[in-house]
Amino acid sequence: MDKKTKQYLTVAVTSVTLFAALMNFSAVIGFAKRILGLILPIIAGGILALFFSVPMNGIKKIINKIRVKIKKKPSEKSIHILSFVLTLTGAAIVLVLVITMLYPEIARSSKRLYAQIESNLSVRTFDISWLKELLSEINLERTIQHISDNFEAFLPNVTDALSSTVGIVVNAAFSFIISVYVSVGSAGICDQTRKLVCAYMKPKHADSIIRFCRMFYRSFSQFLSGQCLEAVILGILMFAAFTVFGLPYGSLVGILTAVCAIIPYVGAFISCGVSIFLTLLINPILAIRCAVVYLAVQFIENQFIYPRVVGESVGMPPLYTLIAAMLGAKLFGIMGILFFIPLVAVVIELVKEDANNRLSKTQITADDE
Repeated sequence: MDKKTKQYLTVAVTSVTLFAALMNFSAVIGFAKRILGLILPIIAGGILALFFSVPMNGIKKIINKIRVKIKKKPSEKSIHILSFVLTLTGAAIVLVLVITMLYPEIARSSKRLYAQIESNLSVRTFDISWLKELLSEINLERTIQHISDNFEAFLPNVTDALSSTVGIVVNAAFSFIISVYVSVGSAGICDQTRKLVCAYMKPKHADSIIRFCRMFYRSFSQFLSGQCLEAVILGILMFAAFTVFGLPYGSLVGILTAVCAIIPYVGAFISCGVSIFLTLLINPILAIRCAVVYLAVQFIENQFIYPRVVGESVGMPPLYTLIAAMLGAKLFGIMGILFFIPLVAVVIELVKEDANNRLSKTQITADDE
């Protein structure tokens, strides 16, 4: 079969496949959802391993510097496993620290709120005659019969909710286990993937894909480092603002904001909700001031500090960083924010290289008029 016949055959098969897919679009979407549900733990585990790899590489660099001074040098595999263990330990310490600080404050505020409600009830008398009258009008047998009649319709909803919860927990557990295997065996997985790409693709395309993946990982590492720095800055700003305006839980809000702000733009609003809830338990008027102060600091940080800090870490101007985060959030939600900024940074770098190559071939410089 000659080359032209292969091209015609490929076009025909592709056209028929697309036509069949469009005619059965709902079935195709359903099949795609089932496939996505099957591989979702693998995707989530890979993403989690990607996050683990950034601090792991930083820890490995520190260990390798210490390794030079040691006579009996450990193997690369031992260093890799040690860096992963230290990464997990650090993440667990941060999580325990946040929970340790958050739980006592919520318990203390809840007790204070309960005591306040109890004191209000003890000094007031309520007329409950209307409640007695309402209860006397209720037909108990009819109510029980109504509940039993609707129990069969209610039971499937409860079963579905329980199965969904169990499914989420199981998927999360599998995702974590997969991330552990991927993180520990990342070197072997990368080598095998590189061999497959080189074996089944043309050398030019294989080199382009490998280069793009390396550039994206470098950009993502820089982005995550900048995001962590930005989270620390935002936590300090929140602590300072709460202290200046006389709001409670300044240290707790600062730590909680720094942890949640790892998720760009969205994570800080999670800590905002927790902060307002804790303040509301103490004083509803303070809760309004808490919301105003928090949102004001968040707005200033999002518009001026975040694009500059994270943009410089990935080598993008603040305006491009802000636009990339906005587009990523609109298209893919939280995951879009996390991956769109380093992806756009790589695309901009590739476009610059291509433009410079084209200009050099035509012997025109960017400064020429």
